[in-house]
Amino acid sequence: MCSLLRVGPMTLSDIQTGKINVLGARIVLSVIWMIAFSGCVGLFVKDYGVVARDSKKVREDGEPVVSSENIPSISQGFNPGPSEGKFPKTTSGHHGIDILGKKGTPVISCAAGIVIDAFFDIFYGHRVVIEHGQDENGLPVRSKYFHLQRRSVKKGDNVNRGQQIGTLGRTGLLAGFPHLHFEIRVGDPLDPLVFESINPHRFWVDGIGVITCYDSSRQWLNTPFRTTYPVPCLGVDWQ
Repeated sequence: MCSLLRVGPMTLSDIQTGKINVLGARIVLSVIWMIAFSGCVGLFVKDYGVVARDSKKVREDGEPVVSSENIPSISQGFNPGPSEGKFPKTTSGHHGIDILGKKGTPVISCAAGIVIDAFFDIFYGHRVVIEHGQDENGLPVRSKYFHLQRRSVKKGDNVNRGQQIGTLGRTGLLAGFPHLHFEIRVGDPLDPLVFESINPHRFWVDGIGVITCYDSSRQWLNTPFRTTYPVPCLGVDWQ
């Protein structure tokens, strides 16, 4: 059952008299809102076949993202904020997609690559970051997986597309409910330390905005960089 966090009373006079730091209060309230919202939103979405809207439509024809009834639902879409597509980016917004699932559901690599980070973070829980080499523009590209229940890879491991890298969970203060937060990041051509969040729906193997399930019986190319769903689809053999 989702629940809201409660804080002590706070009045306008408190802020005006300097008893509460305005910026600090905003940060605290923002974190509380995110935790409360993330803890409730997953209760109203079916387990399969639902794709939450993104802030902007990703397909050129303006149609919704193509999904099917066997694809684990996306409860929250890509909404990075007003600086989408520009460098440098702000840290506000939602820089990936949230995929629903039960605790212990396998999480699999969206493409071949090398694990460059695997650790626990207080806000995002167990996380894994995979470097996939360069995209068609010669820019480095990475995938990120947050809120894992456990990790089954370590930094430096080489992974194949569809290989299990952990299990879905709800670790970290921002988890709220069991889900996978999945991101794709592409390097800034002007600053090697900056990676821009790009809508994951732009990279599916079967086309922009066409979610592609990983199927172990299918042959996959590693170049150009394209992704498959990071959670197994219902009824599809991924092992």
